[in-house]
Amino acid sequence: MSSELGKYIEFLRNEKNMSQRQLADKAGISNTEVWRIESGERKNPTPAVLKALAPHLDISYEDLMIKAGYIEETIDHSGYTEKVFRDDKGNVVDILRRAKEMYEKDSDWANIAYRVSKELSTDDIAAIKAVAKSLLSKQTDVKKQRSAGRRGKTES
Repeated sequence: MSSELGKYIEFLRNEKNMSQRQLADKAGISNTEVWRIESGERKNPTPAVLKALAPHLDISYEDLMIKAGYIEETIDHSGYTEKVFRDDKGNVVDILRRAKEMYEKDSDWANIAYRVSKELSTDDIAAIKAVAKSLLSKQTDVKKQRSAGRRGKTES
């Protein structure tokens, strides 16, 4: 695995003005584990640890996995894409499945939507859905108004 990973995580953490303890608390891991990674004592952080750290460092989990030295393989399927991550021995350590169309259109939004579904409460998800439905309804109304306006011009 990458010996530069610890320095990279330390750099990202410092950019966010966080202490090791603050990052550890946000990620739900021990501050000793953050220290071990940053100091290089922990050469092979697990995918679970990297997944916990990534959102608090403003980096995607996939990018952090690659930086950590995990080997990425992308497999395209109809409707979705799989990213398979392997360790240096070729063992599969994680598989991510992404809705292809949504991810290709806006990968940031796809990642946010995924995190929302995994990390927020049912009430928070319902509130986000309500806002999204409201915005979509407004967009539909605007399109109807434009369409009606065009029909009015062609009838004149």
